[in-house]
Parts: sequence; structure tokens; C-alpha cells
Amino acid sequence: MRSVVYADNFADNVAAIYSHRVLSLLDRRLAAIESHPFIGNPNVRPSLTERFGPTLRTFPVPPYTIVYRYDDERDRLEFLSLPYDHSVW
Repeated sequence: MRSVVYADNFADNVAAIYSHRVLSLLDRRLAAIESHPFIGNPNVRPSLTERFGPTLRTFPVPPYTIVYRYDDERDRLEFLSLPYDHSVW
């Protein structure tokens, strides 16, 4: 059974969102990732790899980006961060 972990940083980022539209979209995107963990983009910015380590994926939730890692062998999904993505503007 897949384990899902939400890092403190991710939870703090979510708590700072006040838009019901963004929170609703975030819920849908998290469900999609939980169902299909390889859906995210494996080509991440070097700054994210430096901060969180290798094997990251990203998935957009405009104006944010979900940063997560999936360990296929352990069937473990870690949501690491939800940074504001300036590149969408």
C-alpha cells in the first residue's frame, strides 16, 4: 500500500494559500499524483535538486508548483514543497 508523506514545508506552504480556487485545484492535482505518481515532470530546476535532492518531480498548480518525490521500490510518495512559481506570469 502506498505511503504518502507531507513535509512540514509543504504543509506550511498550503496553509498560506487563501484562494479557494487554488486549494480546490491543489486537491485535484494531489489526487492525480497519488493515483499516477509518474505524472509529474522529472526535469526540475537545479535549485530544487540542490535543496531537496535527486529524483524529484514537479506538477503545476498555477501560480504554484508541487515538488515531490516518488520511490517506486518502497511505494512512497513525498510532497516536499509548494513554491510560488514566478515563471507562470
